[in-house]
Amino acid sequence: MGDTKNRAELCQIAILLVVVSGFYFLLIPTGIIDPEGMSLDQGLPPSFSARLVAALAAGLMLARCGQLVLSGRSEASNMTGGADEVPGIARDAAVRTEGPPVRGILSMGAGLIFAYALVPMIGFFPAGILLLVVLLKVLGETRPLFLVLPPIVVTTMVWALFEQLLSIRLPDGSLFAG
Repeated sequence: MGDTKNRAELCQIAILLVVVSGFYFLLIPTGIIDPEGMSLDQGLPPSFSARLVAALAAGLMLARCGQLVLSGRSEASNMTGGADEVPGIARDAAVRTEGPPVRGILSMGAGLIFAYALVPMIGFFPAGILLLVVLLKVLGETRPLFLVLPPIVVTTMVWALFEQLLSIRLPDGSLFAG
C-alpha cells in the first residue's frame, strides 16, 4: 500500500514539476520584463522573486522525490510491515479521519484572519508570531518554549529574507503607523 502511495505522490510531483518548469521558462519571461542592461548595483530585477520561488519550489519537490525513492528502497530491503498491515492501527487511523477536518478548517480560518484582519491592523511581525502560535496550538503543541521560540525564529528569518536581503518592506499595520 505504501508503494502505491509513493508512486501516486511521485506522479503528482512530476506533474507539478512540469507546471513549475512552464512557469519558470514560459510565463516569467513573457509576463515579467526585466529592463535591458540592469545590474545588481541598480537592485534586483523584477523577475527575481518569481524565479526564486519557482527554483525553491522545484528544489523542494526534487528533494521530496529523492526522499520517496530512498524510503521506498529502505522499506523494500527491510521487508517489515507498516501500519496498513496491522488491523488495530489501521482501524484507529480510520476512526481519527472520520468527520469534518477540524484542524484544516481551523488552520484555514487562522490564515484568513491573519491575512485580512491582523496584518493590516497590527502589522506583519506581531501578526506572524500570533498566527504561528495559533497554528502550533491547533497542531497540538502545549510546551510553552515550543509555542514561543519557533514563531519568533521563523518571523525573524522572514524579516531577514525580505527586509534585509530582498529589500522588500513588510506591512507595519495601521495601529502602529504614525
